[in-house]
Amino acid sequence: MKYKLFSVLSVFTLLVFSSCSKFLEEQSQSEIIPKTAADFRELLMGSGYIGNEDPTDFVSFMDDDVDFNIEWGIGTPYSIVGTPGAKTDYLYYTWQPTLADRNGLGDLISTDPANTAYYTFYELIKGCNAVLDNINAAIGSRQEKDRVRAEALAVRAFYYFRLVNLYGEPYNSNPQSLAVPLKLTSDISAEYMQQATVAKVYEQIVNDLKEASTLMDPLPIARRDFHINQPAIHILLSRVYLYMEKWEECVTEANKVFEQAGVLMNMTGITSGNWLTYTNPEVEWMFGGRSQAGDQNSYIPSAEFRSIFDQDNDVRFKYGISNSNGTPLINKYTNVNGELVQCLRTGEALLNRAEANVQLGKLPAAMKDLNDLRRTRIIGYTDESIGNKDALLAAVRLERRKEFFLEGFRWFDLRRYGMPAITHRYQHELGEAILHYTLKEKDPMYTLPFPTSLLERNPALKQNPSATMPDRIGQ
Repeated sequence: MKYKLFSVLSVFTLLVFSSCSKFLEEQSQSEIIPKTAADFRELLMGSGYIGNEDPTDFVSFMDDDVDFNIEWGIGTPYSIVGTPGAKTDYLYYTWQPTLADRNGLGDLISTDPANTAYYTFYELIKGCNAVLDNINAAIGSRQEKDRVRAEALAVRAFYYFRLVNLYGEPYNSNPQSLAVPLKLTSDISAEYMQQATVAKVYEQIVNDLKEASTLMDPLPIARRDFHINQPAIHILLSRVYLYMEKWEECVTEANKVFEQAGVLMNMTGITSGNWLTYTNPEVEWMFGGRSQAGDQNSYIPSAEFRSIFDQDNDVRFKYGISNSNGTPLINKYTNVNGELVQCLRTGEALLNRAEANVQLGKLPAAMKDLNDLRRTRIIGYTDESIGNKDALLAAVRLERRKEFFLEGFRWFDLRRYGMPAITHRYQHELGEAILHYTLKEKDPMYTLPFPTSLLERNPALKQNPSATMPDRIGQ
């Protein structure tokens, strides 16, 4: 399988630079040219699906769940303070305007845009577009081709969702602001790509996911094969509608997840943090790594974040956060060396639906979902009743924070919650003062700057205001 996959990848250029008819012509007998629907599905896996990296892992340094590990090894040679590991991610941790171009050691990250999250996602989008442009002419049944097309549309939508939430303003704040370009075909153009608005990007995301669900819903549900499936598509749609504050549509899509045999896993019997795998029946799609999960010593779960858990009985804390000589370390990801550990799972659909139902004033339905989730996560949990809308909304969002910590949710959620102020503490060198850096409420840095290397390659990109801020000074 791997040999054939890489052989198919070697002809990816043919997909991009050839017309469909020319592409499907016979080449030499030594080349493997995608012709069947199965070939294109394999090509999509190699060129369109995200691998064991996470281009957005840096956002975990920017939210309010993280703290700098100042106390580690004080007075010993093993102190974290002042080490290269601590300094490398300092610019993200303190929301500096140069974070896209330099690391905390003062080094230029790269003049090559290929090393940016932006470029990574557009390369994957290019793979999706190449398949979408050619799948209809492939050999195979309509059902086989529909599945491949649906997968390509869904994962492309997923990448645009991440891009628009990195480089565009929050949808519920300024939907008409510029975000990122929409590239929807594999054609090569001499024109520089212009940015679409946040609203336009979201519109495309919804259209792609709706078409994907229309194509794939009539087909048998495939699970645990690392391809996106029907429930995962509806989970994504429920998430997108939640961010758009389309509450009814969010509930409808979450309902479809459970109509398609979605389940919740009772985690109260587990004894380790490795629940983000296909052995968990909640997991519908595994898709990416966590390269920062191994860098646990410099940046740790904050005391405020840890305080929101029932630390004795909530298994997400008991087995997701370990204790090393009094220092809390992330233990949620036990397989990070080349493993896929990110996922879409039904627990998200439940929390999306609960939050939307609160906003719709359907408090009993939201409370039921919240109790149902907690009962599977907290040993000895007793159902609660919260009758106040604001209090219940806060409870649902708190549960979401606990459920998805270090999974890339929190930063994006904070944006749609109104971009609250955050303070991080940092000590540059041993013996120096502990400084506090603040991200102000509605700070421009909630929309990240484009790396300079991208602007040099595409002058049509308009830089975000966060890039022109003065250096953030600790107090």
